[in-house]
Amino acid sequence: MILAKRVLNTLTELWPVLETLIKRYKMGDFSIKEVQSIVKQHFPHYSGAQIYKETNRLLNQDILVPLAKSSQLEINRAISDFAAYLLQDESLGVAAEIHVLVEDLQRLSTKLAQAVDDADYMDISRYSRIMDERVRKIVKLYRHNENAIYNLVEQAKSDASHLSLAKRYKAVIEAFDEYIEPMLAMLDINGPFQLCFDAIEQGLSAHLYTLKQSGRDSASIRMLEQLRTRILDMHQVGQQSLRHSADILMPLREELRQNTLITRQAAKVLAHIRKRGLDTVMSAHQPFFASDPMRHQLGSNAQLTAYMAGLAEFEEHDFELPDGDQAAPYTPPAIPAYGDVRALFKSNNKKRAGKQQVIDVLSGSYPELEADELLYLYQKLINDASLALEQDTHPEQKTFAGKRFTLYPFVAASEPTNESNDPV
Repeated sequence: MILAKRVLNTLTELWPVLETLIKRYKMGDFSIKEVQSIVKQHFPHYSGAQIYKETNRLLNQDILVPLAKSSQLEINRAISDFAAYLLQDESLGVAAEIHVLVEDLQRLSTKLAQAVDDADYMDISRYSRIMDERVRKIVKLYRHNENAIYNLVEQAKSDASHLSLAKRYKAVIEAFDEYIEPMLAMLDINGPFQLCFDAIEQGLSAHLYTLKQSGRDSASIRMLEQLRTRILDMHQVGQQSLRHSADILMPLREELRQNTLITRQAAKVLAHIRKRGLDTVMSAHQPFFASDPMRHQLGSNAQLTAYMAGLAEFEEHDFELPDGDQAAPYTPPAIPAYGDVRALFKSNNKKRAGKQQVIDVLSGSYPELEADELLYLYQKLINDASLALEQDTHPEQKTFAGKRFTLYPFVAASEPTNESNDPV
């Protein structure tokens, strides 16, 4: 006979190995080589002889048992149940399992009522005990499923899980669809579940009243009182467990829906890119980063890349403004008054019989002016309504102030209009 103390010592020393076997293989079978590799994984300093010794230790103490007519091994059922309890490694049940137990309670309640009518105290005790076991099992399933949902959520949020992200989120959706929603319908205040328990509770109250009136079998009365209390408590436990499970699952389910929507949109964009090309799809969503002249200048992709790289590497430098005392005083341009220029042009026009060009008069009269200043006066004269000017249809090359320009020159007409004393 194997001493319990030896088994507990082995479980304590080799607990990481047993925990890995339970999580990896659940209730499945495995080979002795897989056990040895797990021992080596958790105890890398062990030699080959020590690994062989520890594996035989698990076999000799019936912690690992061989399958019939096979070289495969499995974990002893008693050890597996004990370890699953410690690890809270619980699988989520279905709502139909609880529904079946509730229907069985309703059936037993009918038989209990018949036993009370027949005054069969042995059947009253037997049915009360069976109903009490059913109620205990339902409460246990509530706790079991709540822990299983908690483990599912923790596994879905954990980065160290050996399951893929798709499988983890699929388990969350299945838990909500197969357990939470059916249980919400079952525990509805106007649902059949509530009506069934109301009928059972009313029946138990009537049975207690009948038995108390008879004054016999106080043990049956205590059993029925305890059963009624358990049923009332069971309904409250079920509502609290379901509310807690839904609160755990709802945020993760909403996050999964958002991630699914983002994934769908990303897949749609990638499909458009495969069909139409990246430039065609993304051109409508590119940000505005340059002015129109700059966009025309940056013609090629290389130039565009260089421009964006220059923006990314831009570093701000401090700029010192010059001292006001040291700066040269501002000298405005020496442009003559427009009234004097117009009077000079009219007097030259009267003195000369032939037509003379406006730009020639300006360049000859004001040779000290810059080209832009001469062009400014030229524009003022040709737009003056008091002067009779005509524009030549042939372009001419004009050079003044050291610059060459191509103009359609304006010339004075033969008979100028009356002078107007417009203010300058």
